[in-house]
Amino acid sequence: MTGKKSESDLLCMTCGGYSVVKSNKAVWEEFERHLQALALPHGHRCTKVTCSNHTKPLDSHPGEYYRHGTNASGDLRYRCRECRTTFSAAKGHARQRTSHENKTVFQLLVAKVALTRIAQVTGLNIKTVYDKIDFIHGQCVKFVAERERRLPTMDLGDMRLCTDMQDYMVNWPTKRLRKTIQFRAIATSCLNTGYVLACHPQLDLRLSTVEVQKLVNECGDLLKRPAFREYARLWNFEDYASALQLPEGAFLPVREDQESPEHMTDDRQLPKQGAMVHIDYLAIGHFRYLRHLLGRADRVTFTLDADPGLPTAVLASWVDKAMAKKLDVAVMSFDKNATIDEKNDSVAKSNKLKADAEENYPFIHPFLAWLTHFLKISGLDWLSSTERSERLRTSGVHYPYINKSEPGKHVRLYTDDGSRMSLQIARVLHDISLHQVDRFFMQVRRSIAGLERAPSYPRRASRKWYLYGFYSPDMVEKTLVIFRTYFNFIAKGKDGKTPAMRLGLAKGPVRFEDILYFD
Repeated sequence: MTGKKSESDLLCMTCGGYSVVKSNKAVWEEFERHLQALALPHGHRCTKVTCSNHTKPLDSHPGEYYRHGTNASGDLRYRCRECRTTFSAAKGHARQRTSHENKTVFQLLVAKVALTRIAQVTGLNIKTVYDKIDFIHGQCVKFVAERERRLPTMDLGDMRLCTDMQDYMVNWPTKRLRKTIQFRAIATSCLNTGYVLACHPQLDLRLSTVEVQKLVNECGDLLKRPAFREYARLWNFEDYASALQLPEGAFLPVREDQESPEHMTDDRQLPKQGAMVHIDYLAIGHFRYLRHLLGRADRVTFTLDADPGLPTAVLASWVDKAMAKKLDVAVMSFDKNATIDEKNDSVAKSNKLKADAEENYPFIHPFLAWLTHFLKISGLDWLSSTERSERLRTSGVHYPYINKSEPGKHVRLYTDDGSRMSLQIARVLHDISLHQVDRFFMQVRRSIAGLERAPSYPRRASRKWYLYGFYSPDMVEKTLVIFRTYFNFIAKGKDGKTPAMRLGLAKGPVRFEDILYFD
C-alpha cells in the first residue's frame, strides 16, 4: 500500500516508491480465516472449535473418540477423548420435524422472498425459518468445500479473474442507537466460466468488537503502531473514534496508508456480533486464499475495480507468478451511470470502429485488425516499450471495443515490463473485464431480499433503513454462502450449464436435494 514518505517505512530501489509495513501475522490470520471452511475435513468430528480433534474426523481418527451410548433417535453418540465433548453421528436433518420444507425455504430464500413471507408461505415459525437457514448454510459449506478442495490439484490452464467489492447494510438492532452497521464483501469470479471462486465479507464472527477491545487493552496494542499490533487485523473502538475525525469528503474505500484510519461516519456503528476486519487485510487475505486455490493455474490475469490498494494486494499475494512474468494485473473503470441510450450509442461507436479497422487492414484476421487499429489511434504503437509501460501504469488508456455493460472502458495495466510486443499488450487489454463479478453482485441484490440496496429517506439524513434488511450481521455471511452455492452449482446459464460445470467441478446441474442432504 503506497504511503507518504514521512509516514512510510520501505523504499523500493527500483521505482522509488514508498510503502507502509503490513503485519504478516494479521495477513496469515485472515488467510487462515478464509481457509478454515475449505480445510475442515468431511465427516463427524468433535464440535468444539478450539479442540485439537476438531480437524480429526471420526472415520479417519477412530482412536480419538469412544462410543457414548445413543441419542433419542437411536443414533450412536461419541465422546472426544481430548475435551470430553459429546456428539451424535446422526445426519444433519435427522431430527427435523419439517425436513420436507428445507427445499422450499432454500428456493424461496434465493428468489428474493423476505423471511416473514417464507414463514407465511411454509407455515413455519419464524425461529424455525432461521434454524433452517442455519442448516442450509452448514450444508452449503460442506458441499462447496468437498468440491473446491479439488481445485489446488486441477490443471486449470490460463485463468482470467475479476475482483470487486460490494457494501452491505444491517439495520440498527435497537431504537436507542439508530446507527446502521455497514461493511463490505470482496468477491472474485472467473471470467471464462462465471464461477465465483470466493466471496469474503468484512466480518469475523469468531470474536465480537467488545472482546477485541478487551484483548487490545490487555496486551497494550494501542501503544504500538498498527502494523506491529497483536490484533492489527480487527477494528477496535479506538480505531472507530480515530476514523470519525476524518475530514468530510475524504472517503477512501481502501486505505492507501495504514497509519491513517479507514472511512467511518457518525451514523454508523461497529457490530456487536462479530468483529470488523480492516479492509486492507481483508483484500490481502482474499488474494492469498486465491493463490492457494489456483496453485496450478498457468498465466493469470486479474481485472480489478478501481479500489485503492487492490493492485498491491494482488502483487503481494502472487509475487511468485509476478516474478515469473505469468501475472497481469489491471484496474478497470467504466461509466456505471450511463443510460441505456448512452450504452447503445457506445456499442454502435465500437462496431463502427471495428468496421473501420477491418477496412483499413483487409488482409489480416479481423480481430488482429481491431487490435492493430487500436494501437494506432491510441498512440501506444508510437511509444517505446518503457514509455508504453509508464503510460499504462500511471494514466492508463481508453479501450474502444466494449460491450453494453461496460461503456467508457478505461484500463490501467500494472504489469507491462516492456518485454512483450504491442499486439500482445493489446490482447491483454481486450480481455480486461469486470462483467462476471458485477453480474454476481447484481444477482445477489436481485435474489436475496435482505441484501437489496436500502433506500434513503430525507428525514433520516444519511441514515438508511430497509424493511427487509437483516438485523444480525451473521445473516449477511450465511446468505452470501448460500447464494454463491446456488449461483455456482444450481443456476444454469443460456448454454444450459452451470459455472461449476464449465470449471470442471460438476458433471451436470446440482439439485437442491443434493446439497440439502449431502453427508
